[in-house]
Amino acid sequence: MSDFTQTLDTDGLATITWDCQARPMNVMSKQGFADLNALIDGCLTDPMVKGVIITSAKSDFAAGMDLAVIAETKDMHPENPAQGCFEMVMEIHQILRKIELAGMDFKTKKGGKPIVAVLPGTALGIGLEIPLACHHIICADNPKAKIGLPEIKVGIFPGAGGTTRLVRKMGAMAASPYLLQGKLCSP
Repeated sequence: MSDFTQTLDTDGLATITWDCQARPMNVMSKQGFADLNALIDGCLTDPMVKGVIITSAKSDFAAGMDLAVIAETKDMHPENPAQGCFEMVMEIHQILRKIELAGMDFKTKKGGKPIVAVLPGTALGIGLEIPLACHHIICADNPKAKIGLPEIKVGIFPGAGGTTRLVRKMGAMAASPYLLQGKLCSP
């Protein structure tokens, strides 16, 4: 069963809902990326879809990437684990860039479909990088929610474009505590 499902309402809004059934919080897997990619492709090519909402069925958006994916990627490429990790990260970049452009003309940045992230609660790591690729982010007024890129605390830089997109939204100085220290904030 997929961690992502899609519905389409009568106004042409597609809602992609993230729900890892076997976990208390959503965490991204390789299959999750493949499923999200397929749904985004479908939304962008379907003329009935006028816009896309990406959200969670849980009280939080996501805890981040399943770190076991990195270990598995290294094991799948024993001759060159760094190359395997690089290829995985580049695939993730392609998916998030597709969300960011959403069918726009690459040069003029015109056309395309709006994609909005709706965060009911905590959004960490890839759980923030996906919304940063969206055109708008709507956060619930949830006092327990935390937003950030804490992977630096375990020695991993945000690898899905979060460093660039956060700097674009906040400026380099304001973004630096979130990127270099893994600082978290409320919505």
